[in-house]
Amino acid sequence: MRYVIVIAALAFFLIWDGLYNHGRYLDISVRELNHVVRYVTGKA
Repeated sequence: MRYVIVIAALAFFLIWDGLYNHGRYLDISVRELNHVVRYVTGKA
């Protein structure tokens, strides 16, 4: 049941972000995650 709630919350966030913000928060999140991955792997 926990996984269903998490997946539903993620789906709701993605739909909300896409409809009302044109994917702005998703874009920011992906960029920040990319920075973190580069920092951790040492490819900065």
